[in-house]
Amino acid sequence: MSMDMIKQVTDSEQQAKERLAQAQLEAKALVEQARKDGEAALEEAKKAAAAQAKALLAQAEAAGQEKTRQTLAEYAADCQALKERSQAKLNQAAKVIVGKVVRG
Repeated sequence: MSMDMIKQVTDSEQQAKERLAQAQLEAKALVEQARKDGEAALEEAKKAAAAQAKALLAQAEAAGQEKTRQTLAEYAADCQALKERSQAKLNQAAKVIVGKVVRG
């Protein structure tokens, strides 16, 4: 082999080593960027899930408050009706008692 051929082979080997080293650096950089992107996406997903959970909780609380208001209104109406019926029966009972006392 001539010196030129040996130099060409040596240069080619050196270029191949440099390309390999550059490719390894680029691969490491790509992996690091992918890791950072993944972490950022995960953090965004966590924030979105927390916001959604907060919204759902607020919605559930509002629905619970509305149901409580409706139930209390129904019970108040029932109590008022019971009170009115009791008052009517009390008046009837008073009339009966007064009638028995007067008649003797």
